[in-house]
Amino acid sequence: MPVCIEMAQLTKRYGSTLAVDALTLEVEKGEVIGLLGPNGAGKSTTLYMLAGLARPTSGSVSIFGKDLRRHLLEVLSRTGVLVERPAFYDYLSARDNLLLCARLARQDVTVDRALDRVGLLRSSGQKVGAFSTGMRQRLGLAQAILLEPEVLLLDEPATGLDPEATQQLIRLLRRLADEANVTIVYSSHMLHEVEGLCDRVAIIDEGKLIACEKTDTLLSYDQSRVEVLVDAPEAAAKRLEAEEWVESATLGPGRVAVNLREPNAQRLTAFLVGLGYRVSGVIPRRRTLQDYFLKVLNQ
Repeated sequence: MPVCIEMAQLTKRYGSTLAVDALTLEVEKGEVIGLLGPNGAGKSTTLYMLAGLARPTSGSVSIFGKDLRRHLLEVLSRTGVLVERPAFYDYLSARDNLLLCARLARQDVTVDRALDRVGLLRSSGQKVGAFSTGMRQRLGLAQAILLEPEVLLLDEPATGLDPEATQQLIRLLRRLADEANVTIVYSSHMLHEVEGLCDRVAIIDEGKLIACEKTDTLLSYDQSRVEVLVDAPEAAAKRLEAEEWVESATLGPGRVAVNLREPNAQRLTAFLVGLGYRVSGVIPRRRTLQDYFLKVLNQ
């Protein structure tokens, strides 16, 4: 896939504070990439620079093959942005707020389509001043997708959303990437959101890019950490603990959690069956994004 966003040695200083430190990263067209990192890592500052809301101290940003500084208005006309708390006119309805955005952009778009996509069509006539935090956030997303952008820059977009609304958000963004080839940069502290949405994750710490991997690779199964469903778990656990190739065997309800020194679940199964145990299942532990995130930060 062609590159849609290119950051080269992107750096941002606020006085003596180095917020982003020589960040180099490419995002392909139609890709969803998650920016992860602890508080103050530089995620929001990176999005601000991509959105043209903060000027880099040094380095460059290219979007659609165009330098952002020289082609800012052209690039932003094809970009949707949701950062911090979205601001609206509280005395206007949700529909009127979006109509105003469309008129300012001089675009003929169907406002109700954006409202429907984020689940606000029934509340479209309600004044935004009466909206909850979650409803305002959904309206912010509606504004971001209103002009059918080719790039979406989203900073904590699920803030204030309940679990059902968060899942709807993730499904919508995934459809935009898969069906409309929209490129999405998604910053979040909620790792389960990123697991369900992003093609790749980029981890930033103290302004530096310290890791970037495909999500599918990170969420593979660990054959050295398995749960064994067995007919006599207590006896099986004691027997396994005596083996040198077993690191630990912990008893659970109807099962044994086994940590192997080498990833070889077949050997474990053959061993137990050979001793006469009835093994009804061997379940490898699925690696999580949290595992990877903590591992990278603690290296």
